Amino acid sequence: MEPERKRSHTALTAGMASCLLLFTLAGGLYFTRYLQNRIFEERTTQLNEITAQVQVNLSNALDAHWNYLTAAVNLLESGAPETEEDAVSCIAVLEGLLGMEEYSSKLMLLDSRGNSYDAEGRNGVWTGIDQISGGAARQTFISGSYLGRGSSWTFVRKLDAPLVTEEDGTVFTHAVLLKDVYTMSRYYDSDAYGSRNETYILKSNGTRMHDNVSGEGSTIQAYNVLKVLEEMEQQACPDIRAALEETDTVSAGFRHGGREYYYCVTSLAEYDTLLLFLIPAEFVASGTVRMVNTVVYTLVGLGVVVLALSLLAVAAMTRRRNSA
Repeated sequence: MEPERKRSHTALTAGMASCLLLFTLAGGLYFTRYLQNRIFEERTTQLNEITAQVQVNLSNALDAHWNYLTAAVNLLESGAPETEEDAVSCIAVLEGLLGMEEYSSKLMLLDSRGNSYDAEGRNGVWTGIDQISGGAARQTFISGSYLGRGSSWTFVRKLDAPLVTEEDGTVFTHAVLLKDVYTMSRYYDSDAYGSRNETYILKSNGTRMHDNVSGEGSTIQAYNVLKVLEEMEQQACPDIRAALEETDTVSAGFRHGGREYYYCVTSLAEYDTLLLFLIPAEFVASGTVRMVNTVVYTLVGLGVVVLALSLLAVAAMTRRRNSA
């Protein structure tokens, strides 16, 4: 009987130790997953808040430029130019009146043939004429190559009624305000992450119009930014455009080049524009992540100590029974 009793005690000790170990591992896995979810929520929440503020800044800036263009159109229509030269003179006067040169802005008129007129005269067919061929009353986009310094925020307003000069019969159909894209960068940048964040201005179809990136350069080099973003490794939102149809803002993470990133895409529907804010994960909610890691390491250490003491206690009880 004595050997059988010893074997029973040994089996009981091993069973208790195994159960305790399995319980500790299961609890640790559950707690780790829970903390990872909380970290993800904290990071996306912080990113949403910052992106929302950037969106407000950019929307306010775009609204202000539309107000400038509306004021210019009203003044131009009240002037009733009789010739092309009068229209050019009116543009020059309006630019001085509204202080456009000081703010790196430029005013233009387009005629029915697509020719552009600025303060210096007629310039031939405007390069952005194809983008306004749809006939919308108001359009906002970035014209020129996004790789070059010639890019401009472009505000196009179709005149309520064509402006026709009496002497030469030129028919003006659109007024255009151009704003140097780099002078607008402060409206869609954020100091929250220093120079570590990347901001992309996209058309609603996901193609790149402009980016504001410092440091190591753009993480996404492609022209169709959303398409590439959707195909990234461990992408939590594989169909961003479908998600944007249900909500104005999408936040998720992905891995690229062995590094984890978080991003937030928000829609400026009234301007047919998307704003993408992207940053490496280690810079998002870094204080919270450090605090959570400290708690996890402390709990793991305490768990190991408690497990070791429990196993020693069980072993001591088993030896005592065996010796008895």
